[in-house]
Order: sequence, then structure tokens, then C-alpha cells
Amino acid sequence: MIVILMKLPAILIILGIWFLSSQSILPQPKGILGFDKVQHLIAYMVLAGMIGLWPSHKQWKTRTLLTTLLVIGIASVYGIVDEIHQSFTPGRDCNIWDWIADTIGAILGAVIIMLIHRILAIRQA
Repeated sequence: MIVILMKLPAILIILGIWFLSSQSILPQPKGILGFDKVQHLIAYMVLAGMIGLWPSHKQWKTRTLLTTLLVIGIASVYGIVDEIHQSFTPGRDCNIWDWIADTIGAILGAVIIMLIHRILAIRQA
């Protein structure tokens, strides 16, 4: 049951991104958050952070680099899937720059969750 609950936040974020990508027009906030690439970066940073809950603390501790790359890879591949999905939505397109922003966000999110696991490992030692 705990394993399912740990996967739920990332799944909900994936569903939310999918829903938003299905919309022809999205309301845009003003300021820096109105910049499309910042929105992509933040969304995929949070997504990667939540995907980072999937591996166990032991896996993060013993296979840090592999686990980090896996989290980045899952989020980045979903970014590709999402961009392709958007190409079928009227008024939207498939944009490599959006995917690059997604991947940068995924890297940031994965590094943040990796650092959290490292801090926890140090405190447990």
C-alpha cells in the first residue's frame, strides 16, 4: 500500500500535464511564470522530484548516479511523449525547446531529490 501511495503524486502530475496538453488554449499568468519555458521547467522539476519517490532510500544510497539518471530519463521521455501528444491538439505544436526545458527541469528535480536522500543518509550515519 505504501508503494502505491509513493507512486501516486507522480501519476497525478503526469495526468495533470496530459490534461493541460490536451487544451487548445491555456490561460497564461503574467510575469516570469507567463514564460512558457519556465512553466515547463517547473512542471518537470516537480514531476522528477515525485518520480524520485519511487526508488527506495537504499537504492538512492547504493546506486545514486544510476537512480538519478533513471529519474531524469523517465521524466524526459514523458516530456517527449507529451510534446508528441500536443502535436495532435488543435492550436498546439511539438516543440523541441519545450522538451529541452522539460529535461532541464527533470535534471533539477532529480538532483534535488538525490541531495535530499544524501542528507538523510548522512543524518542516519
